Amino acid sequence: MKVVVAYDGSEHSHKAIEQLHLLNGTIDAVVVSVVRGPALGIRGAAVEVDQAEIDHARSALDKVSGELAAAGLTARTRLAMGEPADVVVDVAEEEKADLIILGTRGLNLAKRIVMGSVSASVLHHAPCSVLVVR
Repeated sequence: MKVVVAYDGSEHSHKAIEQLHLLNGTIDAVVVSVVRGPALGIRGAAVEVDQAEIDHARSALDKVSGELAAAGLTARTRLAMGEPADVVVDVAEEEKADLIILGTRGLNLAKRIVMGSVSASVLHHAPCSVLVVR
């Protein structure tokens, strides 16, 4: 089974990683971390992504990869830039994933209506099954 796991180092994304331990059979896992950006500034000029954010994401991926290896699981990691929901869906399509696993921050209804959420967007656009973990 090919699985894409969205990971940002948060408690919710750790819970998503934990789900890999519950799956049976051969698992081909890809752990993806997304740094928002690059973006357009107020005058339309490109705003670069903060290198510290990239370094933090890379460090989080390295750490979780080590934790998975210590538990006997292997996973490829991918660091990408863009809108998190779009990137997760794109990676799932590229990888021909059977399942996407991601955490949720549990946004309240008002915030979800105004802002949307990564998990809601992935649920609506994913090319495969999605497991959202609380």
